[in-house]
Amino acid sequence: MSPAYNRSRRGYTARPHKEQIRLAMKFKQWTNADLAFKAKVSNGTVGNILGKRETCNPETAGKIAKALGLETEDLFTLETIDYAA
Repeated sequence: MSPAYNRSRRGYTARPHKEQIRLAMKFKQWTNADLAFKAKVSNGTVGNILGKRETCNPETAGKIAKALGLETEDLFTLETIDYAA
């Protein structure tokens, strides 16, 4: 597999700190729908991130953090994607 494929355009994924996100939402008294609207993502995306989904793309992580008025690093851990050969 070529090194160019191994380092795709993104090459990263974001792992949410779900309790931190919920705490920030609770502080602002926001529902999932409120966060989705403010972050300009779908309700399903917020539900997935706070539910069973373990990762999201970094762009979505940035939108959520910005909507909550926090740094992305406070709510998500950025991880390198390792593609299987």
